[in-house]
Amino acid sequence: MLSNESEILVVDDIEDNRYTLERRLKRDGYENITLVDGGAAALELISERQFDLILLDLMMPEISGLDVLKNLKSDPLHRNIPVIMVTAADEVETAAECITVGADDFITKPFNKTLLRARVAASLEKKKLRDQEAIYLNRIEKDKRKSLDLVRSFLPKSAASEIKSLGKVTPRRYEDVAILICDLVGFTKFCEDNSPETVVEELETVFGLFEKVFEEYSIEKLKTVGDAMVGVSGISNEADEPVYDIAKCAVALSELSKTREIKWDLHLGIHFGPVVAGVIGQKSMQFDFLGETVNTAFNICGLSEKNDILISNDAWMQSRTDIKVTSIGADKLRGNHAVEIFKCIEVI
Repeated sequence: MLSNESEILVVDDIEDNRYTLERRLKRDGYENITLVDGGAAALELISERQFDLILLDLMMPEISGLDVLKNLKSDPLHRNIPVIMVTAADEVETAAECITVGADDFITKPFNKTLLRARVAASLEKKKLRDQEAIYLNRIEKDKRKSLDLVRSFLPKSAASEIKSLGKVTPRRYEDVAILICDLVGFTKFCEDNSPETVVEELETVFGLFEKVFEEYSIEKLKTVGDAMVGVSGISNEADEPVYDIAKCAVALSELSKTREIKWDLHLGIHFGPVVAGVIGQKSMQFDFLGETVNTAFNICGLSEKNDILISNDAWMQSRTDIKVTSIGADKLRGNHAVEIFKCIEVI
């Protein structure tokens, strides 16, 4: 991308600073410059438009530059936009904190035109390289999908059809499986306080509603584990967007609780990855799936707050343009396995 095509956002509550930066940037050949006078306006604009660089004033009323920066870096869709903090000469320590949070660089007032030119150019070059890397990764993903589609063309569409034709299910490793764990909050206490008949009747009622939602979004109910139901996409049925289907299903399940169609709050966790699946047992057979992906899905579910939907980075990356999220950080799950986890805000 040529410099004069770069989209640059200047955020400063002082008009003189905004126009000084605009004038100097235009002298260096940058034409597409947008000016805003505060953090709230900047965040709103960033949600609507794409920018290649943000020059962000540190000290602003209402929403500080540091808070704007933290907001951007917690959003995986905007965290890769380069940010140069604009600070006063005596704000170096706070500027250093901004670098720690994720700012690419900082420039002090009054502006040194040589430093400004160099730091803007360097930040835009980094953005260009990141964009090229994203294009490369998208090509790899498309090639991978084509390869997997070729492999799937040699496999049965479902375990049921294989059992019907061969009388057995051959154990397999499935590479692209989306998993949803849905757990009832407080059901263990309910079991202790009620008769077995009441417990089973309530569980059947709730899981019956869950199964209708699963069917609506073409999600396979693989099994129940106590008061948790496990749904998958990508094992028995072919799915173009397994994570997206699972996420839509999770939202619908959450709505059952929020509208009090069921009286239970839910824990919801989504993960994506490879699993080994097959029929386990001889006298009492069960089609099951195994592996680290399954364990991680249960762990993520266990971290969720009531009716929140948590999704791993591996899962979100599969449908990142259709699922709006905010990062809750990298959690060290059981087995010392660190995974970045996001809270699902909206499924488009």
